[in-house]
Amino acid sequence: MEAFSRALSDTIAKYRNILIVIKGSPDPDAIASSYALSAICRRMNVSSAIVSANKLSLPENRAFVKILDITLYISPDLPDIKEFDAYIVADHQSPAARELVGSLPCAIFIDHHEPAEEEIRADFVLRETEAGSTSTLIALLLKNLKIGLEPGVMRTVSTALLYGIYTDTDKYSHAGELDYEALDYLSKYSDHDLFNRISSTPLPRKTLQLLKKAIENKTSYKDWLIAGIGYVEADSRDIIAIIADFLLKRETFTTVIVFAAIEDADRGRLTLDASFRSSSGFLNLNDVIKKITPEGGARKFKGAYQVDISYFNHCPDRKLLWDVIYLSTMELLKKSRDELYITELKGFYQKFRKKLNDYFS
Repeated sequence: MEAFSRALSDTIAKYRNILIVIKGSPDPDAIASSYALSAICRRMNVSSAIVSANKLSLPENRAFVKILDITLYISPDLPDIKEFDAYIVADHQSPAARELVGSLPCAIFIDHHEPAEEEIRADFVLRETEAGSTSTLIALLLKNLKIGLEPGVMRTVSTALLYGIYTDTDKYSHAGELDYEALDYLSKYSDHDLFNRISSTPLPRKTLQLLKKAIENKTSYKDWLIAGIGYVEADSRDIIAIIADFLLKRETFTTVIVFAAIEDADRGRLTLDASFRSSSGFLNLNDVIKKITPEGGARKFKGAYQVDISYFNHCPDRKLLWDVIYLSTMELLKKSRDELYITELKGFYQKFRKKLNDYFS
């Protein structure tokens, strides 16, 4: 990490103004990682701005940003990229941003998901799938940086990273060695009162209503539990991940998938979103999802995909449309489960090979 930290600071120093792009839904891990990188840039006298095309879709995420006073620009359109000379992506499988490729170089790419099958083009690349969160990697980089953040900034950055690890490791239940090293470092600087205020945000009524609907409409197939919950507004899309987490803990199935049709009225978009959760150490969720669609991915124990179905926004019969979405998705997921044997074997082989490498290294 010392070498990575040096390379990170050298990379940042090459630029004057950096755009930090949150790809996908802005969850706490992505927000915390982006916020910490922004603070590091500012400490090195490099300007930066954090942008997201998607809204904060959970009350606790909005509370997280508000309580820590994180400046986050949310807009479907990017700011004038002529003001920037590079961009950063953290906590996403791919650094490629369609609007920026060919216009701005990717300065930094940091992630903990399973890698996508593409060439990574960035000045600085750090990907480590053994980390439970990208916040873990940022914390360890920060630990080894020769420059220190101002005490007040360090307090909020550490609190943000702590919460990023907390959420992405399912309240530390999937935390590993790297995560605990990061937690040990962050705990010295973070504000535990602020952390408790953020983490104690109650579930909204909408979440509870959709959770009830998921329980009523769940379907079991072999050792998978699948629930379709109908239409969900875009600003509530992350609820499906919360429901998947809840069902995995509540039920006896090894894998849970929750899906919904996400309506974004502002953009006139309709997407199918599916959230996967698994307790199996051998199931390679990334392989499962990539066989369904390249528009998604996973890391150990959790994953998601999103498919644009805006063409069907013109369907006048919403019930009929949902029936088609539901039946098609159920059949596709059942087929994925039927083809799972080879995927499980691959997961076992990868785990076995890693243990051999660790033993002989």
